[in-house]
Amino acid sequence: QVACGVGRAEAPVRHGAALPQGLDSSLQQWGVVAPGQRQALATRLRGAAEAAMAALLAAEAELSPQQRGGARARTDLLGVDFLLACVDDALELVALSTNSQRCLETCLLAEAMGRAVGEPPGDLPRLLAEALLHRAQCHLVEGKDILLIGAGGVSKSFVWEAARDYGLRVRGLGR
Repeated sequence: QVACGVGRAEAPVRHGAALPQGLDSSLQQWGVVAPGQRQALATRLRGAAEAAMAALLAAEAELSPQQRGGARARTDLLGVDFLLACVDDALELVALSTNSQRCLETCLLAEAMGRAVGEPPGDLPRLLAEALLHRAQCHLVEGKDILLIGAGGVSKSFVWEAARDYGLRVRGLGR
């Protein structure tokens, strides 16, 4: 999901103060009229966002749960803020930050505005609901004692890792 906020070069664009609009509309306002150019830039943006997220996830994977912020630290919904700048007559993407709330709110607002004018719904509401339901389920079992009987062998070791990440205390009985 991409939502754009257009602002002036001398003042930062703030999520809460800029009216979100689609990437295609924003690029047309910038004078990028050729559909192929707009699509190429959209592809570059998606690739840059995915690369930033992959780098973040790789760095996070090397941290212990405590270094990541504990069981309640959340990186399941993240946004990447980019600045689109004109450098030597070429449009360049500059990654600014990652965050979890502001981008999500802006994208949801943009999607709601799009539906109001007949755009088809996107995946964002479904993805948000899935992530929030997962968080709620984890919260329900956090700190609880779970007794597993016949919990399986080595092939089920991912269960133990997930239980630790969710803050569960697991007790097992052998066969």
